Amino acid sequence: MCGRYSLALPLSLIQQMLADDGVETEDAALDGSSEAHHQTYNFAPGNNGVVCRANASSSGVEIKGKCHFASDNKSPREGSSNLEGRDEVIKYNLQSMKWGILPSWSKQNDAPNRGVINCRDDSLRTTGGMWQSIKARKRCIVVAQGFFEWLNVSGKEKRPYFIKRKDGHLMCFAGLWDSILHQDAGTRTYTYAIITTDSNQQLRFLHHRMPVIFDAGSKEFHQWLYPLQQRWTDDLQSLLKPFQGELDIYPVNRNVGRVGRSSPSFIVPLIQNDDEHGIIHFFPKISDSSTAEKPETPDETRKCESDDEHHLVSSSSRRYLPERTESPKKHEAESCYTPPSKKRRTKPAPQGIQRITDFFGQTQRDK
Repeated sequence: MCGRYSLALPLSLIQQMLADDGVETEDAALDGSSEAHHQTYNFAPGNNGVVCRANASSSGVEIKGKCHFASDNKSPREGSSNLEGRDEVIKYNLQSMKWGILPSWSKQNDAPNRGVINCRDDSLRTTGGMWQSIKARKRCIVVAQGFFEWLNVSGKEKRPYFIKRKDGHLMCFAGLWDSILHQDAGTRTYTYAIITTDSNQQLRFLHHRMPVIFDAGSKEFHQWLYPLQQRWTDDLQSLLKPFQGELDIYPVNRNVGRVGRSSPSFIVPLIQNDDEHGIIHFFPKISDSSTAEKPETPDETRKCESDDEHHLVSSSSRRYLPERTESPKKHEAESCYTPPSKKRRTKPAPQGIQRITDFFGQTQRDK
């Protein structure tokens, strides 16, 4: 399961990092209906994420460069995605889509409050269901820096962990996308889901499911996105397996559980056996009504995985608040210093009334 991840990078940096791995991308213009992606360290369902998919024109004529898969004599339209030796490079687009897939046959009033954020790999083995018309033609890559999972420590206590690639490269999740047409406005809402599989050995202590992760620019990456592959095959199913590379997995700030919060500290490791707030515990506690909020985890907001159309589930009824980034200035104490120009001037006392200072002056004169 994947219910929260991190993507705080600008689009230009995402493009550069993918290009460094051999994946050239372009921005997608979708009839003016595509919104900018949401840059946040705490990416939640309903946010607009960055999705990579093959350019629609690549399914016909506009293919150039080199793309290498394992050799096979079958045509891609006959169900094979193994295309060794073809001098092709598929053109890819980076597109902003909303996390929580809405199939094209969904009713318009389903959006934007309903959607499925995860798709189990085993649900794609069978025919029928909500994924049948999507998995063959609408495959994508979901770009992330890493993702979060919560460890059940004891009772109701859960500790958030951040998981990222050890080599620092982008995480490329296998995904599926679709769009729904709004007849009244003439616009489309583009949505996506992340495919999950069994956890690998590293992650098993934390959760039994994990996203399917590809190396950017790898054979599996290109094979998954190949636009001429328009039938679901065993070759595609075999790509959906636990990640074999090395991961960094470590506990992070509990505030990541609060939807709408974002801070670089959410992806920085906590020092083991140290206070979560570090040096802050040396200072007096400052009252903040926001600290009374109950942290949320994806498990508490909705069921995330589905394998047929009967499991379209509602996202959290709570509307996501604008992103609130933690700032040290928020915790600065008020200064007690009063500038000289603001010091209060004392009026002279009426005659006949003695001040206490007059007493000390008189005593000094008596001496």
